[in-house]
Amino acid sequence: MAYFNHAFSKAFLVKDHNQTTTETSVNLDAVGEFAIIDSGYKIMNAVGVAAHAGGFYLAMASFQQTDTIGNNPGHGGYSESHKSKMILKKYISDMWITTCKNETASVYDVHVKPTAQYMSCFPCGTDPIMRVDIKGTAALRLLNHNAYQSLSGSLPMPGSGTTGNAAAGWVLAQAAGTTDVDMCCVTQDATHSGIAPSIVAMNFVDQFNNDPIMSQLGSAELYVNTVGATTTFVAASAAKINIIYQAGAKGTTADQAAVSAAGEWHADNEYKVKITLKTSCELQTQFTDCSFDTRDFYLMGGLSVTADLQDEVGQPCVACLGYVIPTLTTAFGQRRTSSDTVIQEILMGESYRQSPYNQGNRDSSRFREQEGMSGIVTAIGRDATGAACNGAFRCYHLLHHVPRFNNPSGVFDNDQYHYKVYVPCTGGSSAGDTTSLNADWLAIAIDAGIHKTDGSGIVTSVADLEARGGSY
Repeated sequence: MAYFNHAFSKAFLVKDHNQTTTETSVNLDAVGEFAIIDSGYKIMNAVGVAAHAGGFYLAMASFQQTDTIGNNPGHGGYSESHKSKMILKKYISDMWITTCKNETASVYDVHVKPTAQYMSCFPCGTDPIMRVDIKGTAALRLLNHNAYQSLSGSLPMPGSGTTGNAAAGWVLAQAAGTTDVDMCCVTQDATHSGIAPSIVAMNFVDQFNNDPIMSQLGSAELYVNTVGATTTFVAASAAKINIIYQAGAKGTTADQAAVSAAGEWHADNEYKVKITLKTSCELQTQFTDCSFDTRDFYLMGGLSVTADLQDEVGQPCVACLGYVIPTLTTAFGQRRTSSDTVIQEILMGESYRQSPYNQGNRDSSRFREQEGMSGIVTAIGRDATGAACNGAFRCYHLLHHVPRFNNPSGVFDNDQYHYKVYVPCTGGSSAGDTTSLNADWLAIAIDAGIHKTDGSGIVTSVADLEARGGSY
């Protein structure tokens, strides 16, 4: 590495993989058109790539479809296709593929169940408390510390005809003159002991969703079980919630799956508080394409949550061990690869070409329009903003080093280049482009002698290259 201790990086965008052998790099004239070309700048197909023994280039059509900046419509203008340095297979030191992996939001379940028939581990007159902690970048940006809250499980029921949890659609439609249910055991008879698990679970859900901080980071939902040989949980409907309230805070009939008349509070009635955190796409701030700035912050890390039952002094609730069971159902999984990451990589390559992305000035948008840079962000696309936080690009990596045979200083003995070829995960001809690039990349990797991750031999499949790309 001649001047710095990392590889020079260059990125390519693929929206159309050109394999027309009768054409040359001059024919790469549509934004996103990509090809592998030989030393004579002729486009190669999969057969040609596999058989080619000499040097080759990675090439892509320029984002500048006019030549306004260079003012030179001939050779060397800004509309000239982008090319890598000449690549020789014997100097390729590594190759791998990173796949289109979608983000997985963290999900945490808290099971609440009776100790026995009509019996609960929550004594009357006490206050079950669940401490919920949410950790992650989004929480730190919102609060300058991790988010936490203590949720009470024994609040009185709202008055007749009021709304419980509007976000969840719980409308407490009690009949006129009906006595409001007290969740603190006052209306329980001698055969019932403790606060009903149904009420504790519903209170936890209701308070989480109505908390001004927690509700910005995730949502909670109540699930009830079906009783049988196996226990399966189903989401509680508004009708189910009302029946539990109308039953005097005891529960419903044994079959929790059905919306039925008010019933008793059975030993096999179980409840689940499901806490689902928001994805990074929901939590990040995103501006429109024309306002994109390389200094914008975008999230790639997610949130994690834990929930623990405590007594009124903050100590673990020993009496409820085995009856209130917190479980991490789904751990956070990071997506690959963000559109913002690709935009950053492409714009860095443009800067190397002395075609920088103008930003920070009042007239920057006009500069970008005149310089032919305004359409780059639009051509690449932006990340999703909803709960479906999907990986935006599949990336093909190639690490190539160029020996320096005449190096008087002796400080560094080679230049290293990291080439990244990005293919959209969805849309356009992405499936066809992925198939053809898979074949090309594998053929090059085999000739270059790239080994499997376990060192057992040369790669033989695309899966081997994907394994080298990791699975975070």
